[in-house]
Amino acid sequence: MKKAPIKSLAQECSAESILAKSDGKSLLRHIEDCLKVYQDLKMALPILPSLSGMEDFFDLLFCTVYLHDWGKVHMEFQRVLKKQENQWRHNRHEIFSVPFVEMLPFTPERKEIIALSILGHHKDFETLQEYLYSDKEVEEYRLNHKYQVNPLDFNENLQKCLNVTYLLDLKAKLQDYYDRYASGKRQFEFEHVDFSSQKNPIQAYALSYLVKKVEPGDTKYWPRMFLSGATKLCDHMGSAEQLEIPRLTEKSFHFLNRLNGKWYTHQEECGRVKGNVFLAAPTGSGKTEAALLWLRKQLQSGHQGRIFYVLPYTASINAMHQRLARDFEGKGAKPGQTTYIGLLHGKLSQYLSEYFEDTEDNPKDLQLRLGKIKEMHRQMVHPLKVVTPFQILKYCYGVKGFEKGFTELAGAMLIFDEIHAYDVQTFAQIISSLKWLTKYLHIRVMIMTATLPSFMYKELQSAVGHSVLVKADHTLLEQFTRHRVQIAAGTIFDQTPVIKKMLRKRGKIIVVCNTVSNAQEVFRQLTGNMETSKAVLLHSRFIAEHRMEKERLLFEDDIRLLVGTQAIEVSLDIDFDVMFTEPAPLDALIQRFGRINRRREKGVCPVFICREGGKYDSYIYPEELVTRTLEVLSGISVIKEYSLQKMLDEVYPQWPDQNKYDETKAGFMESLGRLKPFMRHKEEEEAFYRRFTSVSVLPVEFREIYEEHIRQFDFIEAEKLFITVHKGMFYKLLNKELIEREVAEIRQNNRIKSFPYWVVDCKYSKHFGLLEKESVTGNGNIIC
Repeated sequence: MKKAPIKSLAQECSAESILAKSDGKSLLRHIEDCLKVYQDLKMALPILPSLSGMEDFFDLLFCTVYLHDWGKVHMEFQRVLKKQENQWRHNRHEIFSVPFVEMLPFTPERKEIIALSILGHHKDFETLQEYLYSDKEVEEYRLNHKYQVNPLDFNENLQKCLNVTYLLDLKAKLQDYYDRYASGKRQFEFEHVDFSSQKNPIQAYALSYLVKKVEPGDTKYWPRMFLSGATKLCDHMGSAEQLEIPRLTEKSFHFLNRLNGKWYTHQEECGRVKGNVFLAAPTGSGKTEAALLWLRKQLQSGHQGRIFYVLPYTASINAMHQRLARDFEGKGAKPGQTTYIGLLHGKLSQYLSEYFEDTEDNPKDLQLRLGKIKEMHRQMVHPLKVVTPFQILKYCYGVKGFEKGFTELAGAMLIFDEIHAYDVQTFAQIISSLKWLTKYLHIRVMIMTATLPSFMYKELQSAVGHSVLVKADHTLLEQFTRHRVQIAAGTIFDQTPVIKKMLRKRGKIIVVCNTVSNAQEVFRQLTGNMETSKAVLLHSRFIAEHRMEKERLLFEDDIRLLVGTQAIEVSLDIDFDVMFTEPAPLDALIQRFGRINRRREKGVCPVFICREGGKYDSYIYPEELVTRTLEVLSGISVIKEYSLQKMLDEVYPQWPDQNKYDETKAGFMESLGRLKPFMRHKEEEEAFYRRFTSVSVLPVEFREIYEEHIRQFDFIEAEKLFITVHKGMFYKLLNKELIEREVAEIRQNNRIKSFPYWVVDCKYSKHFGLLEKESVTGNGNIIC
């Protein structure tokens, strides 16, 4: 008697009837979406097979992606997705996907890596232990509940609850999908699997893995890391329907052709280096163009990987993102429409929302739209991302999804600009991470700076290994003589009469203070009889709208006075005539001076440095660095760019806190050695987030506006009303009972949703920002 032919997927049930998502997306479509991402990933990260030590890495990844969600055919899980009554009992679909790995024609070692990657593509293995039930728990549930299939019994579910016909059809299609998306040479001959004797994968794989010691030097370490990371990349991007991974090619840099023949020598040299390079050149000498020429050379040499342009401050990241988007994608490029240039930092929502202020979307729709754009910037979509170093360092702490992060960094090209700007702890961690990433992920690095002490350069050189040092030539450095230094007696407040006198004449003046409170008071004194339309105060304690408004004002010709804090040191492409500044270490001062005579069109301009700083400066800058800086600057008049290195080495013979630097570096290397794929390292993750020493607070006068935004589901506009303050100030105000916890509430789907926040009872002014010493109570202001 002839066997009845197996029904096709279309005959048994529509391919669309088996879902992958509760939004109605079918399993087959999700698998295909993930395979489209896989197809581009092969081209974007061709280095993965060599780094993993597995020539057939992409064959393994294909099978992992193809099988990763097969467990979703479980009939009870389908009922969950279709919002029907079910007995799923919060099971995990991935444990029902793993058994099908046994049918693949691979060695046991390769099957194990695939199984681990499927099992760990949502939850870490410690968390998965919660879903493993003992024989006693299984039996007790059986006795107390009368169901056809016991939801706690893995084997019963595996044999009775999966749509076998559907899976057989998926199995039959595997070769076709492999030929279509992998374009490989493998022919699949499937092995027989006895599903009746399968162990729960949590028991078979996760428990044994947890007790094994795994280190980066082990042969199995990087295949597991990369296969896990690549699987998550394909799954997450497929789910988000971000199905393409664009790449930059040599042709992407065509905009550089308009400057051919007009390059400085140091720019041309960088464009010839194939590998790591250090560039020392003054501010305004085209370091960004040098970096782009270097990138083009890496691509010309056949190197392919993602690109990370690393900057220390949000403002500088935003400015660089806009500049690179214009270069690569044209003048009209917007953050939500860029193909090649992305960015990541803590205030991404605020930055993105600027470009949609004039839309007619209601808040909910805009929130959804911005959420998708934000997710695009987070995913491996853009080949070039402008980021803070913490977007890379966080993976070294083992935060959730670190395997995905390290996979994206495989063979990456990292450009560090303003490398001098980091504190001892951050610099030590950058050094350790560069050493680790260079060794295991074969990254290529370009480090650029105008000011870098020799001991820091030696540390960086040691971390990245072989590199080329490129310096701006002496003739060019002579052309960048722009500033005459004068040490001024007393504090910045002793200089206000001199500044006022200068303001009565023509010229544009910058005043830089080390603390917000000093900047506010100086601005108050200087603008008493001056039109505020011609003066700007800039620091960190403004809400987003007012800060952006002030940054825009700075580019207007009639602005005569800018008073601010270290925020002035970076990113602002402004050109003033004179500076008065509180004392600071030499490298910080040099960055501040970069805003004076920036275009080199004014001869030599004066910069005045006060001999005495503010009351709390010692909490910001080590006193010995400031003292040595003043000693060095007292002996010169006009600053010569070619003498900066010698001056810096006098101020910085070594780290001010060498012990802290050494301890941080050693501790971070030890922590990197403890990273283990499929494990979420909660202690290190908590340590990472403790690094951020600021708290968001809401000025009390915006409380009603904030809560109205929340009621309207306009969370982005609500977020813009917060100000970031240092934890030290936060606790000081908390102790004075000027900060308290509040909760905004909204009703959604018959549930109350709470939004807790901190409100600060200090006066806020559009011109001055948050005033630390003024409390808003009752009918007036009370000085604390």
